[in-house]
Amino acid sequence: MTKPIVFNHPYLLGLVKEQLDGHTIVVEDDGWTVHDESVGAVFGLVNLAQHLDGVDEGLWPDRVREWVQRLLRIRPAEPTEYRQAAPRLRVRLTADASQPGWAVHRNVCDGLDEMLMLRNDVGCETVNDDQLATWGQPADKVWNDAREHTIWDETRQRRILARGKNRVVWVRDSFFASSVLLHLDHLLSRRNTQGALAMAPCRDALLYVEMVSTDVVHQAAAMMEIGAQWYADGPGSISADLFWYRPGGDIERIARAEGRGYQSCWGLEFSKALAALEARTV
Repeated sequence: MTKPIVFNHPYLLGLVKEQLDGHTIVVEDDGWTVHDESVGAVFGLVNLAQHLDGVDEGLWPDRVREWVQRLLRIRPAEPTEYRQAAPRLRVRLTADASQPGWAVHRNVCDGLDEMLMLRNDVGCETVNDDQLATWGQPADKVWNDAREHTIWDETRQRRILARGKNRVVWVRDSFFASSVLLHLDHLLSRRNTQGALAMAPCRDALLYVEMVSTDVVHQAAAMMEIGAQWYADGPGSISADLFWYRPGGDIERIARAEGRGYQSCWGLEFSKALAALEARTV
């Protein structure tokens, strides 16, 4: 996840540590994650920083206190049996789940991982290896159940962002909207055989354009402009990269965000897909 470039990070970290005075804490990820070992809570400061963007620093102490206290209040009892955990299982996307290292995760494709989560009243919490082992279930079953609950049990909306001839689909109004990228088949039109180009800029937004004509190139360019800004603004930033979702569920990164631009990184199969669209329009 991206870290804010211009931000009073030392002051923010100090406020969080002040609220956890007397707790056993470990500061990780260059000071952007605070692990409270006293209650087993994890506080990610990137999202908090994005929420505080533009807020006068004089108001930060009250906002941080409210944020920490709210997270501490919602610590539900951890389910020890799988039948209790299963309905709450979800998956959440991230650019790199390997740090700080306690979350159960697996790779989706270059530039994208998925983390195993447990739903709670206001959002979700990560699942660690000890919890997964306690349930005594094969990992593949747990992941499959988590994906199913994420796709089918979470309400969300779809809207069309229109600019001239460009049409970009926006999946929104869900804490797990971006995770729909893992199973786009049910949202694609029947005539679609090449999939979609998509972005997961932040946790509660997914953008995509269907690959049904050569117009997808211009539509994707418009989408990338929107997605890059949403990624920078957050909260819950994931990635500014561009991905190709192929019917059946394979996902491939085809353009990598670098500085203020993009570096193409697609392979032969994507080139063939573009050629097929061109042949269809001739």
